[in-house]
Amino acid sequence: MLRNLTRRFDCALRLQRQTYPHAVRLLSTTNVSRALFTQYACESRLNKKQPTLSTAAAGISIHATPTAHEADNEYVPYRTELESGSRASALIAALRERFRLTDEEAQRILSDEQVRRSYRSRCMTNAVDRLMLEGVTKKSFLEYPWLLVLDQHRLELKLELIKSMHMLDINHFVPFLRLTVPRLRKLVGTLNAETNEYPQKNRVYYISEKLGVSPEIVTKYLSKRLFILEMPYEMFEKNLEHMIHYNVSPINILRDLWAFRYTPKSVELRLERAQRAKKDKIMPWMVRCPEPILQRSLKLSLDELQVLGEFSSVVEYLAHRLGFSVTETKAIMDRHPQVHTVRVTKIKEVLDYLLDVAKFTRFEIAQVPRILCHSLKTTQKRMEELQSLGCRPSTLVILCRSRREYEKFLQQWTSQHGAPQQINSS
Repeated sequence: MLRNLTRRFDCALRLQRQTYPHAVRLLSTTNVSRALFTQYACESRLNKKQPTLSTAAAGISIHATPTAHEADNEYVPYRTELESGSRASALIAALRERFRLTDEEAQRILSDEQVRRSYRSRCMTNAVDRLMLEGVTKKSFLEYPWLLVLDQHRLELKLELIKSMHMLDINHFVPFLRLTVPRLRKLVGTLNAETNEYPQKNRVYYISEKLGVSPEIVTKYLSKRLFILEMPYEMFEKNLEHMIHYNVSPINILRDLWAFRYTPKSVELRLERAQRAKKDKIMPWMVRCPEPILQRSLKLSLDELQVLGEFSSVVEYLAHRLGFSVTETKAIMDRHPQVHTVRVTKIKEVLDYLLDVAKFTRFEIAQVPRILCHSLKTTQKRMEELQSLGCRPSTLVILCRSRREYEKFLQQWTSQHGAPQQINSS
């Protein structure tokens, strides 16, 4: 055995003398056992001192002319899922085996905070496979990426609780999987206790049928306001009937469920007052807002109706005031879409001032529809200031500019014009 080892060292020395002659001096002063290390050291030293022709040429070309990417200086964002050997790539590969995920859908899952925090330390494919066995679809995983991080043991308990309810599809109750096991057990017990109250055997399906909304959307909002599923049946049913009767939008009902916490009588009175004020859009917040806010909202609605008069919309009113057709007026308002959101009472005040007091023409107003969104108080103040300087702008643009731009214009005017004259500030 020692003889064979000696022969191997001799062969290594001969090969080194032939291949690396510069290493002979080093080998004469070092131990034979360090020959392999010396070989790597000499190879590294030779590579540093004598670069190859291709490397040198490449270096010259790099320093001489930058590549296209360096010239463009493009920023390429770092993507975790593309890192080779990472758990992110393994997770995406596993999900793509089960679903046909696009790059955007994969990024959407990885961008979830809980998934991003847990995928490096936990295997998530077990939860995916278990939920798929129960019928959870790709759509639910994309809507609720946190399903991937559910604990396996707790997931089994939650699935058993949900399956004990009267359900048609597990995807209808996926948001409830985020609850703790004790909280979900209490909720399921409450829902199962009232199965005889509804023909649908479940309050979720009852709400879905009454509002004409799919059960997935119902549970999406109800999972954040669980008191709706646990409040007394009579109180809940009457409040829901009142809101449907007064034409409250189903999606607005689901987005603002706090109105259900008020007594049915107070809910009915508030909604009836809003209807008498001819509110075109009755909202749930009118049920729960303080009385002064409701009174102000109803007063504004009555004032708008009084201003509109025989006209059915703001476009028709503005067309009448400016003397254009409805089609032309709509095109004017579309140039600055925020005009569509301005109250007709404010539009009336601005038009009264511009046409009757400031003496602007309808064409000047049509050229700058943004003036209808501007504060009337600021418009009056600026007009008075400009008139005191002898400046009568030929366009309304200067009245709509920011404070800094307006003050800069005043400085230029005072430094260039000594006598009043008409200017074009556009």
